[in-house]
Amino acid sequence: MLTLQLLFDNGGGVLLTVPDYCHSYDRPDWAAADVAALLNGADPSDWDGNEPEFRRDRHAEDDVMTADMARAIYAERGGWPERGAAWNQFCAALAALTEKEVR
Repeated sequence: MLTLQLLFDNGGGVLLTVPDYCHSYDRPDWAAADVAALLNGADPSDWDGNEPEFRRDRHAEDDVMTADMARAIYAERGGWPERGAAWNQFCAALAALTEKEVR
């Protein structure tokens, strides 16, 4: 089972954390591509850009997404609650991806 957390800050940033990988994105569509790859079984251990120094707990103003919610958006190609701009851009990009388009 995939353990994944996405933190969407109020400045447009997206922080992806899985047990052995952490990366901060300023492009929600890039985060969506990596999340889709993870949902399709990719192993991030050989990915560039691991930034463990950015790993953090949730802040009160963060929007949080787990693997279950990301999986539902990816599988159903939509159906997410509206939040901030980065959240909505991420969800739209994730819903639009197909297995052929991920890493």
